[in-house]
Amino acid sequence: MVEAKVPMGKSPAKTRAKKVAVVGFGNIGTGVVELLYQNGIPRLKLVKVIDIDLKRQRPVTLPTRYLGTDWRTVAADPEVDIVVELIGGIEPAKSILSTALKNGKDVVTANKMLLAQEGHDIFDLAASLNRRIGFRASFVGCHSLIHEFRQAGAMARKFKRIHAILNGTSNYILSTMTREGKGFAEALKEAQARGYAEADPSDDIDGIDTANKIRILLGLISNSYHAVGAFPIEGIREVTSQDIQYATELGYSVKLVGVIEQSEGVFHVSIHPALIPSVSLLGSLEGAYNGIELEGEHGIVSGLVAPGAGTYPTAEAVIKDLLDIAEGRTMPMPVSAEPIVLGSPENVTRRYYLRFSVADQAGVLAQICNIFWKYNISIAGVIQKEAVSQGFVPVVMTTHLAREGDLQAAIEQVDRLEVARARTRIIRILKANP
Repeated sequence: MVEAKVPMGKSPAKTRAKKVAVVGFGNIGTGVVELLYQNGIPRLKLVKVIDIDLKRQRPVTLPTRYLGTDWRTVAADPEVDIVVELIGGIEPAKSILSTALKNGKDVVTANKMLLAQEGHDIFDLAASLNRRIGFRASFVGCHSLIHEFRQAGAMARKFKRIHAILNGTSNYILSTMTREGKGFAEALKEAQARGYAEADPSDDIDGIDTANKIRILLGLISNSYHAVGAFPIEGIREVTSQDIQYATELGYSVKLVGVIEQSEGVFHVSIHPALIPSVSLLGSLEGAYNGIELEGEHGIVSGLVAPGAGTYPTAEAVIKDLLDIAEGRTMPMPVSAEPIVLGSPENVTRRYYLRFSVADQAGVLAQICNIFWKYNISIAGVIQKEAVSQGFVPVVMTTHLAREGDLQAAIEQVDRLEVARARTRIIRILKANP
């Protein structure tokens, strides 16, 4: 850790507090303002709060002199040391950060979408100006990992894999389906009623939010702000109570997992539902919590668990970034423009859970196994239930390690068989440690 640098002749106690302006006075902004203004944080001084709607009632009340509606006033104010952007979206958030950086200020943001999509421009600008960006709050549930990266330096990047649950909404829905036997639609409705899901939950349940966080994490790991190419993203809409029931019988939990696996400088990245051993750290994660499991180069596995969202967890992550800046600590931030090399998804080797919907007649398993033999896919186990309707019978298989491209090609042929009654459901099985 780099210690704060204090000018000659001054004691740390007399070092001037950093003046902070907050742009965005919504739920998270209110939490940050409350901590800075009402509670008071040594070495930090709130000087301005900007929002386009200052009439809305909020839990914290500020004197009029603190308030404004034009972000340009604080981005250009020479008295402001740090600008905190909490409005979300791409614009004007990108302009706020860029203008503040160009005017010699450090910045803090919770904007994962912006960093995932435009981070190459923002980090490039910050590096060229020798300014700092705090972004712990962009993925609250694993912001402690950023601290570990700062402590470990380059050693943090020598790892085999990261498996992460990074979306509290999806984890809450899947946990409810598992615990109460509810279907996806019913579990989603409950999550919305309890405030764990937005009215439009698409970004959460379709894996977009997790993908944004994985892009930010990949930039940290690779030390590159170069735009990350496309990788597979699959959400949880197609996960059924049947799949969860069968997974439970097999000793697994179904989770939405962000995957980064590294081999010789090539990254295999994906977002998808996965079967994880129920007794593992990630497999046992309930409710709206986030978690990360990281396996180092020597096979040592470590994990982190934290609330996935919420006003105060996010606000506290912002405060930690502000204190790092105020106290002169080194901020973990990608500083290279080197391309990030992504491996082909077809070459990934995994185990698989497969649920077939097939005609209830003799010889069906033989037809499937014959196709699998042609693609060198070995079956680890089979569960065949009684027919749930006159139209089909569910057959569940798990495989040994198989190449993704081979598996997809085999399933394409299986789904064309006359005995197939519906598209085969594919869920990856991920290695996990208790």
